[in-house]
Amino acid sequence: MRLHVALKSVGLGIVLLLITVDVAAQLQSLPPDLRRTPRNADEAAYRQIQIQRAMEARQRMAMRQAETEARQSVQPPHEKLPTLTEADRKRIKALLTPNPDDIFANQELLKQPGTGIFRLFPNSNCESRMEVRVDGPCANHVPGGSSYSFRPGAITPDIHFNDGWLIGDSFFSQIIVARIGDVPLVGLEASASQLRFLTSFEPASEIPGARQQFATIMKGIDADGVKYSKGSQPELGATYAMRIVAYRNGNNLERRMAREGVGPDHPVMMFKKLEEDNRVDLLVAFRIVRREEDGNLTIVWKELERKKSPVLRFAQDEEMTDLK
Repeated sequence: MRLHVALKSVGLGIVLLLITVDVAAQLQSLPPDLRRTPRNADEAAYRQIQIQRAMEARQRMAMRQAETEARQSVQPPHEKLPTLTEADRKRIKALLTPNPDDIFANQELLKQPGTGIFRLFPNSNCESRMEVRVDGPCANHVPGGSSYSFRPGAITPDIHFNDGWLIGDSFFSQIIVARIGDVPLVGLEASASQLRFLTSFEPASEIPGARQQFATIMKGIDADGVKYSKGSQPELGATYAMRIVAYRNGNNLERRMAREGVGPDHPVMMFKKLEEDNRVDLLVAFRIVRREEDGNLTIVWKELERKKSPVLRFAQDEEMTDLK
């Protein structure tokens, strides 16, 4: 994959990253289920979320790799790659740091365990197969800033801010999102009536059932006057609930890799990476406390319930793919 990284300073000295990649190489590096032609408009729209998620992860890895190689290389490379200075890192960190007023206003909640606050930047298709745009409406875009994981230590994000929607999506996971109204987080517990559907949801323990549940959630479920689906539009002052079932894999990956002659782009490698991920069944609630003129969101959240996640096992002759 050909990578070009450039640092550009604009506005108030904010450092922005421009990353371009070779189109054919990117497409070939995507999992097979993201390279096939979508069957309908809904799948096409959702497929874009998947591609952007994969692109975003690869761009972060490429940026770190570029910096490491630039530092370690004794001979100057043919195409000089910039390195991030401490000042650059501080500027980027400042973009992602919530407003102190929001931290102060939510200090009672943030004193509780299993809580947090973060900023989420709209993607708005600023990242495509060819580049990460930093001009025009994308001038405030921060690579990696449009997604977040509620599972501490997880390497796969749970929520994405794309095209004006908050989307719950993570590899080999079942995620359900719902807006539950103007509900304070401080006293909210898993036993609350607004969370009855999410707490009673029983994730399937076999691959066919999990795929069927995924398709049903994609279409949306109406229960108790609430819409449960993969995403929702953000509303200032609204509270949302999310059930994240990050499945664990029950297959012997080493045996399958040896049998199938797995290469670096083989789908099994995605499951191999999950061994480093925090796979858990989590119920969280979050609230949008600030929405800035450029669309950035500040979100406070609270963990309500945690369980050991179920295990899914593929049949011996079954291809290992995501639930989509």
